[in-house]
Parts: sequence; structure tokens; C-alpha cells
Amino acid sequence: MSPDDMRVHAAETLDGLGGFAEPWMREAFLKVPRHAFVPDTVWVWRDDAYRPLRAADDPGAWAALVHDPLASVVTQVDDGAAGTEGTLPTSSISAPNAVFTMLAAADVRPGMRVLEIGTGTGYNAALLCERAGAANVTSVEVDAGLAEVAARRLAEAGYHPRVVAADGEDGWPPEAPYDRVLCTASLQRVPFAWVEQTRPGGLVVTPWKTTLQPHGMVRLRVADDGASASGHFDQPMSFMDLRGQRRPDSPLGQVYSAASWEESRESRTVLDPSFLDTDFHARFALGLRLPGVHWSDDGWLATTDSWAYVRDGHVRQWGPRDLFGELERAYEWWREAGSPELYDFGLTVTADGQTAWLGSPGTVIPSSG
Repeated sequence: MSPDDMRVHAAETLDGLGGFAEPWMREAFLKVPRHAFVPDTVWVWRDDAYRPLRAADDPGAWAALVHDPLASVVTQVDDGAAGTEGTLPTSSISAPNAVFTMLAAADVRPGMRVLEIGTGTGYNAALLCERAGAANVTSVEVDAGLAEVAARRLAEAGYHPRVVAADGEDGWPPEAPYDRVLCTASLQRVPFAWVEQTRPGGLVVTPWKTTLQPHGMVRLRVADDGASASGHFDQPMSFMDLRGQRRPDSPLGQVYSAASWEESRESRTVLDPSFLDTDFHARFALGLRLPGVHWSDDGWLATTDSWAYVRDGHVRQWGPRDLFGELERAYEWWREAGSPELYDFGLTVTADGQTAWLGSPGTVIPSSG
């Protein structure tokens, strides 16, 4: 099957899933040659590590992965330092269904000025060129090597947006103001520079997460005075981390020891924390209440100075924080609030920081710790 045929087949799959919110998206998907933006070597998780999959070695598997409408493709691991295996995915070409979910949220229209944070392979920038026009698209990539390759692939495919090698957290002031700022990497703090560089009424759209819940996306509209941006959380998305805001690994290994186990406090609970693995909306809500708290599905909560372990109603804790008590109180708050979903929550970003809220910006969510 040719790349064009594989793209048509993928488009039909996305049709069945309602993956194209507007006709232009399907047209752009069929026009932009996705495979032309993917390196010959990609990375797949196998035997507890990322290992190379080379088009020259297995062209069928490479092509099937590249054109899978529901799969992202890891194109770099360990910031490009990996040899025959890697541990941390650091760049990718996102799954088409995720790409078009974000583009639908961004509501990009012809002639709009767009700033993309995270060029990656250049594929998303090509789609933006199809919609907004290449002269209106600026794409910033923190990895200079990736930026150079993406610019070349874009040009070879007939697209000529501005591709800049720089730290995307600073935006790109020379082309501001923008109508849309679209980030293709996940973060925990929305840089106010993006708000400053977006015109009043414009949108900032980015994947957003907490340490407890790594899936989320927020759609912020800039206020008329340009001093803030607010909006609700949207479809849950999982993207690679913005390089300057990588989600830290659980600190459990640093705070737990045999001695701390012997010193730990014991108690009982009727709350089964397995809901954190089964109820996405509860986990998102509790992540807002418990910043910096990590959960693992084997029963551990951890922060940089405390840990808690629960099994069969028995709790052991160590450190200055009552982590499981905080979890119980946050869960009770969520239930008393009517078990709100992800979409009921929102975020406001100002020069002083960001604030999460429930329902409207006036109902600020208190945090523990």
C-alpha cells in the first residue's frame, strides 16, 4: 500500500471516530505527506527500553506505525543522546487524532497569526500552514537540531513558515501579537509571555497536567485588557513534556527508607484509593488540590518530604505531611461538589501566576501542602 493509500485509509478511520471537526482538517490531512516528516529511525518501547525501528530494516512496520491514526511516533529519545536504546522520549510526531483535537480547540482560521510552541518534526506546522497560510505561522523549537531538520522537511514539502530555534516558554516577541498560541508539549505552568504575546480575544491552547494526573488540555482566552487569560479545561490529552517543565519522577525513592518505615505512623481508612486508577475525573480534580503529590498504582503516595502507603485499609505514613489524610479530604471535597468532571474546571493565568477554579474564576480551588 502506498503512503497516499495509507493516508486515505487513516482518514476513513478518523471519519468513523468524528476526528475531523471541520472539512479543512480532512483535506489538510490528505494533502500533507505525514511520512515525509518522520525520520527513517523511530523508537518503540520493547523489553523495558526504547529501541530503534528503522525503515530500512522493516519498512512495513515503520509505515504502519507512521500512518496509524491513533498512535504517536517517538522520533527522539534522551534528547538525541541515545545509542541502541533509550529511556526518555523527548520528541515525537503526535497521533493524528490528538493533532486534530488540538487544532479544533484552537479554532485556527485563514489569515490568523499563529505561534506554535514545539516544532518537533514540522508536521503540525505544515497543517497550520494549510489553514492559516505559511506567512502567518511561526514555530519555535528548543532543540536547534530538530528545528533545522524540521525547516528542511517543511521546505521540501512546499511549506515555508518561520521556524525558530529558541526556548518556546519565552514565546517569540518579534512576530507578536498572535491570534493563536498553540503548544504541542505538556506543561504545568502556562508562561505569561504567551498571554502577553496574544491579542485580546485570542486563544492559548496547551496540554496541561499535574503531578497526580498527566492528562489534560486547557483553552485560555485572553482578556480585553491583555492582563490575564482564562478558560476551561478541554479534552484530556497526553503529550511529551515541555523540555523546561518535565514532570519529575516520583520522589519516593529519595524519601523512603527502611528506617522511615520503622518510624512511620499507622492508621486505618475506609477509602479505597484505587479510584485514582479508574476515575479520570476524580484524579484530575484531586491533582488540582494536591500539587506535587505523586501516586503509583501499587499504593504509594509521595512528595519530596513525605510518603504514604495504603493496602487493604491499612495506612502507613512518614514525614511532616499527612498525605493520605489530604487525599481523603480532597476526595470528600470532590464528592461534596457533585463529582465535577474535568470540563467543569478552569484556569486563569496572570503575571502573578496561575489559579485553578471550579465553574467560574471566582471559585478558586484550595490546595493542600
